[in-house]
This record gives sequence, C-alpha cells and structure tokens, in this order.
Amino acid sequence: MNKDELNYYVHELHWHLPEETKQQAIDYLIENAPINDLGQLFALSSKPHWQNCMKVVAAIGYPYNIAAFPKMVELFQDMNWPGANEAVDYFKKLEKEVVVLFIEAGCKQAIKENDEQWLWFLYTVCERLQIERLHFLDGTGYDTMEEIYVREA
Repeated sequence: MNKDELNYYVHELHWHLPEETKQQAIDYLIENAPINDLGQLFALSSKPHWQNCMKVVAAIGYPYNIAAFPKMVELFQDMNWPGANEAVDYFKKLEKEVVVLFIEAGCKQAIKENDEQWLWFLYTVCERLQIERLHFLDGTGYDTMEEIYVREA
C-alpha cells in the first residue's frame, strides 16, 4: 500500500462520513495497512479519525499491531480525545509486561516535554490498567506521575 492510498483510506475514517464509508475503510485497512508502520494511521489523521483508527488497530490484533502502541499512548495526552478510552480498553486485554513498556516510554516523553497533563492522564491510565510502580523498569517516572496526580487531585 503506497502512502497516497493509505492517506485516502485513513481519511475515510472521519466520524462525519457515512457508516458504510467508514466500515469499508476499516475493512480495507485491516487487510492492507502496513503492519510495520501502523502508527501512520494516527500520524496521517486527526481527532475525527482516531476512534476508527483504534478499530483498525484492535482488529489487526497483538502482536501485529504493536507498531501502533506508541501512538496509542499519545492518545492519553487527553483522555477526552476520541480513541483514548478505546486504547485503554484494548490494553486491558494484553499482558501488563507488554503494555507497561509503552506507558513507561510515554511517561519519559511527557517528563521530557514537561507535560503535566499527559503525566496526570498516564497515571489514571495506570490505575485503570492496574499498573503499579513495581511494574515499571524505572519507578521514578511512576513517582513523577503519582506526584502530579496527587497534587492536582
């Protein structure tokens, strides 16, 4: 699938398009999206597409969809964004050992960017996924998230 074709089908995922159009795009992308570059679904789209991008990623399934996990964690920058809750629900189905690596990477990125909102939401995601400090390779990131959460709660 070339980039123009991918771009076309990703934009067919827009929430204002007819259900039939979206479903055709979802079905096509499930069969043809570049597995090694699934993050492109999110990179080529915007908020009105993300919930349907999550449908594609979820349907492709683990481990084939792992390339999309970093972008899924970026959805946690604001849990009100379309697709964010679907990403949490999908991560609930996976082993914590798989998910925590991506949550921890998102945490490190949020700390680097000084994005306290993202850290706050990442903490809430950890709570929903029952991920604790002991699951992190480096617990200092978890400590930072927890500190921000407690301070802002």
